[in-house]
Amino acid sequence: MGTPTTIEDFYRAHADAVYAFLISLCRDRTYAEDLMQETFVKATRSLGGYRGGNPRSWLFTIARSVFIDDTRRRHPVPVEEIYEAVVEDADFAETDAIEQALSRMPERHRMALLLCDRAGLSYEEVADAMHCTPAAVKVLIHRARVSFRAYYTEYQR
Repeated sequence: MGTPTTIEDFYRAHADAVYAFLISLCRDRTYAEDLMQETFVKATRSLGGYRGGNPRSWLFTIARSVFIDDTRRRHPVPVEEIYEAVVEDADFAETDAIEQALSRMPERHRMALLLCDRAGLSYEEVADAMHCTPAAVKVLIHRARVSFRAYYTEYQR
């Protein structure tokens, strides 16, 4: 697909990636759909402020903010507790171990890891989405992977 020329083309080019990212954050398909709709509404309204660069990382930044804002509005508890929701899956033990490990990680580490490993963004794109430098992202992701491995291994015992 070439460069998107309309809002509809823009949506079609990025909707699946934004939806997958939001599902990885909230673990609820219906909720992720609502958040995705809000993400694209905000993106459409703020297209005038778009400074170029990778549109997907810009959308992930908006999606992350929408998720955090909505979570805080709906649940007056720390965002870390939201990640502790149980996910039903064919391989429940594996999914549960992954979710438990992710839930124990600091939010900033978890977000960097999800953006890089689940959403497939480059370090530069993650840096744009998280408002930091690529070098800081490399450190965050390294630390996130180390802590994830430790938590995951601990939970598997």
